[in-house]
Amino acid sequence: MNENLITIPQLCKELGIGKSTAYKMLKSGQIAYGHIGRKIVIHRSELERYILQTTHKKENTSTSIS
Repeated sequence: MNENLITIPQLCKELGIGKSTAYKMLKSGQIAYGHIGRKIVIHRSELERYILQTTHKKENTSTSIS
């Protein structure tokens, strides 16, 4: 498979989540995905976008105004 595409098990491993959580994230639109045949695939750039977006939100919410 293309090195730019990851599968559900790879997504789970990289994010440290379970399959149920991964499927919920895909279904809710948090991470965009596609199909190759019956296999669900996620483009690596989409995973990187999600990680940057979630870490950016955490940085913004942890900043306090004095």
